[in-house]
Amino acid sequence: MSGFRPQQWVVRAIFGTLAALGLLRVAVALHALQMGEETALLTLPLGVIFPVVLVAALLRMPPTRTREGLLMRLATAAHLTLIVAVPSLALPLALGLPVVFLLVELFETRIPPTWRDRVVRAVLA
Repeated sequence: MSGFRPQQWVVRAIFGTLAALGLLRVAVALHALQMGEETALLTLPLGVIFPVVLVAALLRMPPTRTREGLLMRLATAAHLTLIVAVPSLALPLALGLPVVFLLVELFETRIPPTWRDRVVRAVLA
């Protein structure tokens, strides 16, 4: 079955960003642990590991039938990357996940076709 899949550079960029952010969060947690604060370490499973596993699952799924479906996967991966990047806003970001789907829908229906097609060609294979 043929379908839509992300460009390889997009997948590499997301995984590279997540790797860098994950290592930074681990370093911050270890530094905080040396100072006697264990909260940063205790938030790693749900604040870093779980979102990274979800992104890996999203990006390793088979091609989608529609480009809107793939855009939703990529937008969700970007949203989960923000959760890892900004731990102080992780809860509001997680609760705001439905906004991702609204933004993709608005992108598909309200953006002029010339702009939309440029973005889609750059991101989708």
